[in-house]
Amino acid sequence: MRIFISVDIEGVAGVTEALQGTRGNAEYETARRLMTEEANAAIRGAFAGGATEVIVADSHGPLRNMMVEDLDPRARVVSGRPRPHSMGQGLDASCDGAIFIGYHASADHQGVLAHTINGLAFARIEINGVQAGEPTIFGGFAAELGVPLLAVSGDDQLAKEIAGQFPSSRRIVVKEALGGSVANSLSPKAARELIEAEVTAALKNAGTAKPEAPGITPLNVTVHFNKQIFADAAVMVPTVERAGARAVRFTSANHEELIGTLTILSMISSSLA
Repeated sequence: MRIFISVDIEGVAGVTEALQGTRGNAEYETARRLMTEEANAAIRGAFAGGATEVIVADSHGPLRNMMVEDLDPRARVVSGRPRPHSMGQGLDASCDGAIFIGYHASADHQGVLAHTINGLAFARIEINGVQAGEPTIFGGFAAELGVPLLAVSGDDQLAKEIAGQFPSSRRIVVKEALGGSVANSLSPKAARELIEAEVTAALKNAGTAKPEAPGITPLNVTVHFNKQIFADAAVMVPTVERAGARAVRFTSANHEELIGTLTILSMISSSLA
């Protein structure tokens, strides 16, 4: 059984502020170690649940954060950027299930460090009228490949989104969001124990789990930016048109195409920030 695990940092137990996800400071060094250990907990849970192969994608910011030398040696790791499939790189139709660890609520939603893909650029993303977070996009990509999203870890606000969009997925709550940068969190050790147990349990259903996705193709996407200048630049992409002073829209034939367009819009916006 082949399992894909994507690991972000904002939803990790003990992580509450943007500084912890930004390179070049002691807080980041601590947070990326916490991220690495939650990844290890998921890897242990996957193998305990029957996995024979695990691939882990480092999925925060620069896409190269985890202490790779400290990762469980049974797993392979995707690290570095740019990547065609971004946070979903390594996921393909041969996988039997996907696990998202350390994820967070979507942009324009309550939650610890809530955002979608690029907090500097995107104020809100809607796909076929559904408010979209990273699980919406990459869980949808998995479903398109026939791969079920088995479990997602993060805060309680993320869990509410997952319950609505991927109702069959296990929701692993490691902290309660009290604000954008404050949480009532499990200790890192307790969070890892919970993740390991929940991932093991999730894999017991891998053989019968059905892929779910909130977005049905074609995907009609509206992106609301934080600044008008980002929208000014975005419409230079041939498939993108204006939808407002700080908003654009486009249609994607599938989630792979969606990921590519959003990645381009994120990179353009970051170059102007």
